[in-house]
Amino acid sequence: MWSEKLTFSFFLISFFWLASCAQQEIVNNQFETSIKEEQPIKPKYGTKNPFVGWSCPDNLRGFPPVNIQELDQVPVVNGRLPTEEETMNGTSLIYLDTAEYQNARALDMTMPRLARFYSDYTKKNELVIVIQAVVVFRDTMVGFRYLNGGNGSAYLGEVSFVSDEEMDKLGATPFVAAEVEINAPKERIDEIITDPAYAKDLGEMFDKNAYVESDWQNDSKVYFKYGPDKVVSTGIVTASWDNLYYQVDYNFDGYHYAEKFLILENAGTKSTQLIIAAGPYSQEDIDAQKIVWNNWLQKVKELSEDS
Repeated sequence: MWSEKLTFSFFLISFFWLASCAQQEIVNNQFETSIKEEQPIKPKYGTKNPFVGWSCPDNLRGFPPVNIQELDQVPVVNGRLPTEEETMNGTSLIYLDTAEYQNARALDMTMPRLARFYSDYTKKNELVIVIQAVVVFRDTMVGFRYLNGGNGSAYLGEVSFVSDEEMDKLGATPFVAAEVEINAPKERIDEIITDPAYAKDLGEMFDKNAYVESDWQNDSKVYFKYGPDKVVSTGIVTASWDNLYYQVDYNFDGYHYAEKFLILENAGTKSTQLIIAAGPYSQEDIDAQKIVWNNWLQKVKELSEDS
């Protein structure tokens, strides 16, 4: 059986990187999109290939967000199948043992390549970076990393490549990627992030009188407010894995902005890493947003440890 032989990088990479993924059950004109892009671009397949279909949008440590203008710095393997080591260090994603799969080969494609992939989490065509394309049996598959952090795999026909002209129009995509170590259990940190009792304390790190209102369940609305009657923006909780990972996605007239929160507890040190990824922002705003988010992380740390 294929499932007995296949090896994915998200099982091979350090468990500390990928603990959350292993537990899964399975405004700015730069990102102006057309109406058709809100519809799935993936075809329907009659059979399921066990090498594809996994998604780890939470793997922020192994695959942090990427600025499009730094795409040439993304590590890839071109012209051959990756080694097992390369699927462990983030250079590639799918390892195929050629002794077992003698007809497996790399697709003749130069990577990295920017593409769109329909996410079942966000219900949007996400920007992804294809870092691997392989052929095995009759299927052609790709491994990719989400532009806003994380990774996944798909059939080649499920992604739509972005032209050089469109990439130029997209411009820069700077993200905030930051983390803090907190001397508290993951349950306490989860409580600080999601409990309304702490919303205003955290919201003040963004602006005076600002706070977030949500019940933090899958598909729930998220309201960013200035006071009880002034809603500044509305998002959707597209992933809610209690004590582990939350994702909030916003769509501002075609501009896709996301916030990801990953909570990784280290049983050995009895501390927890809180990792965030947010963006993309404009190039002019990114430095200020880095300060804001680091202040937010420090506030979570302060409230979590104050018990």
